[in-house]
Amino acid sequence: MTAVDERVRAIEVPSLEFGVHGVNLICKHSADSVKHRTAVVNYITFHPEKPQNLSCMTTNLQIITCKWIPSQQLDLDNPLRHRRHSLRIHDSGEAEVQCGVKLCVFAALSDRSFYNISVMVRNALGEESQSYAFNISHRVFPVPEYVFVSPGATDAEVSWYLIGNFTGLHFICQIKMEPTGKTTEGQFVVTDPEQILRATVQPLQPSSPYFTTVRCALQGNDWGSWSPSTNFRTEPLVTVDIWTHIKCQAYNCSLTVLWNTFNSASDSNIKAFEVCVAQDSTRSRECVKVRELKVDFTVGFGQCNVSVQAITLRGSSITSYISMHPEPMLKEKRIVGNSEGFLLSWSALSTATCGYAVEWCTTGNAELCDLRWRKVSANQTSLSLSAEGFRKGHRYTFKIFSCQTEGHRVHEKLTGYLEEQEPLSAPELSYSLSILSSSMLLQWSFNEEDSEHPGFITGYRLTIQEHADWTYSNRFWNISVEDPHRKSVPVEGVKEGQRYTIQLAACTRAGCGPESVHTITTPQNHYLLMAKVITPLLILIGCCFCLWPCKETLKGIAVDIFSFPSGQRMKVLELDDSLFEVSEMLRALQVEDCKCCNLDSVDTRSSMEDKSWLIFTEERCKPAEPSLPEEELAWDELAAERVTSVTNITYLSSLPPRSASPALESSRSHRANYVTSLNTNDYVTTINTDEYVSPLSPSLAAGLKAVSDVRSEARPQHPPYLSSASLTSTRR
Repeated sequence: MTAVDERVRAIEVPSLEFGVHGVNLICKHSADSVKHRTAVVNYITFHPEKPQNLSCMTTNLQIITCKWIPSQQLDLDNPLRHRRHSLRIHDSGEAEVQCGVKLCVFAALSDRSFYNISVMVRNALGEESQSYAFNISHRVFPVPEYVFVSPGATDAEVSWYLIGNFTGLHFICQIKMEPTGKTTEGQFVVTDPEQILRATVQPLQPSSPYFTTVRCALQGNDWGSWSPSTNFRTEPLVTVDIWTHIKCQAYNCSLTVLWNTFNSASDSNIKAFEVCVAQDSTRSRECVKVRELKVDFTVGFGQCNVSVQAITLRGSSITSYISMHPEPMLKEKRIVGNSEGFLLSWSALSTATCGYAVEWCTTGNAELCDLRWRKVSANQTSLSLSAEGFRKGHRYTFKIFSCQTEGHRVHEKLTGYLEEQEPLSAPELSYSLSILSSSMLLQWSFNEEDSEHPGFITGYRLTIQEHADWTYSNRFWNISVEDPHRKSVPVEGVKEGQRYTIQLAACTRAGCGPESVHTITTPQNHYLLMAKVITPLLILIGCCFCLWPCKETLKGIAVDIFSFPSGQRMKVLELDDSLFEVSEMLRALQVEDCKCCNLDSVDTRSSMEDKSWLIFTEERCKPAEPSLPEEELAWDELAAERVTSVTNITYLSSLPPRSASPALESSRSHRANYVTSLNTNDYVTTINTDEYVSPLSPSLAAGLKAVSDVRSEARPQHPPYLSSASLTSTRR
């Protein structure tokens, strides 16, 4: 204990603990017992200390707030002992501002941006102060107020106020989204004291909950504090994938707008779709509201700008836009699919800045087209389509569109089959065929480019079969035409007047289809036939013309060859040649011409008894009397009336000779002197006289004798049975 004066003593206590109520001091006499001690309560305080970490700031350039860290707090509950804080703005003429223990708030001076202030602390033991100088523009820390969120499906628009006089100042603001923790930063320039600042945050998940806070800072300063959190939920996503199909006619075009939608939430309900079509050429715009996913328009030629927007119960979806140009004429490239589907590829295009689109019909190239499309990015030049939804034997056409700045344009066209099949129809031969006797030109009609074919037509197959009536083997050959556009083929080596069967079929990679069957007969070559006939005739005429001067000489030679020499004896006539030759030889048997004669033709069938055996008798024939003509023969027992009977026997009986009856023998003996007979083995010509016979001409007698001499020894002397036809000449 240290004596301060006579009555005051001091005690030094290290590490003294005290509270808000001060320090309790208990003093007692050492001789006293505990129950007689005396307690004294004394409030203890210290000299004021300078505020620590003094700083000032403003949120709106209207109110300035200064903060610091206070020193030890003593005797706070005792109004006689607590400390007082105040703030003084130097060189302002303003009165001191009473402050709290930790901060002080005062109004900003309108004509001042630089401040020099002092914070003073006073109590009963003394006074301390802390000075601080600052530029108010550097100590602006705005706090966003009235934060509002307008959510969309994949984004949200956040808006807030910065209350204060911030006209002309540049701010940087941050927007934080939770639970993702993503922060979006933007720069803003305030032009109106009541300006609303807005920023869009994306991407967000549709139909998802979020909460956001905002903070801002004057450009170059520290960040202000975060605003209170604002909760919201994004809208359900309604995506509209739009496509168009244009088909132009003579005077206008038909525009078909199609689209697909995607909803992220099952509870979203689309009320309608708003479709708008605008054309730059006509400066017209037409909008309709429909509930279907397809709508047709009639438009003019030129580019069409189309937009589609889904109208939902909670608002509208994102509007989809597309611009389409009329389709140019492009050559189709053929592709081949497989069991897995189609692999489409196309050439890259530098102007395709927004990608490519592939269009096709699921029903092939049918009139009723179920249109489908698929969009890909700009760096992708191929697309694989699965076989699901495609059918075998159907042709599919794929149009590749390039998405450019001015719209979509057709880039390439591909066509092919998932799997080709044999043709279902057959070509038809043309009726105007060029058929000659030795060749023919076959022509047919067939639409090889018809999209209804189950495969690409690669060519044709012809089978030609020759029908020969006189043989069992029919010749045939095949002709293959590899060019599907060629529809005629020449055929050489055919025969004239011949029948041919032609089978014609169209072919694909899968094989040939049904055949059309036609039968053709080649014509006769009449010119060649006429040449074969006229040539010998001309030769004969030429020979006759050349030999005409020698006609008398040739006539004598012919007479010497074909006539019988005079004075020759005739024997049995034997003819083994054909009936024609016999008849020709019989023409020499001519009766001497008479002045007046009647010829009667009698067809008789005589019995065997009536038939006379003709026996050639040399003794009965003698020369005629001198009083008779030289060319006549005289016969014995010549009657006054002469009757000549000429019988031409052309049928030879096959019966053997029989013995004659006595009457027949008598008759034969009686007529033996008057009959001249010619007997042959096959055919016999007989000159028969009843009582008187006209004499034969010398030439006839000589001919008969020559024939008889040649063949008399070779044949048996058995006269056959004959049937006869008689010519009777009566000379009066």
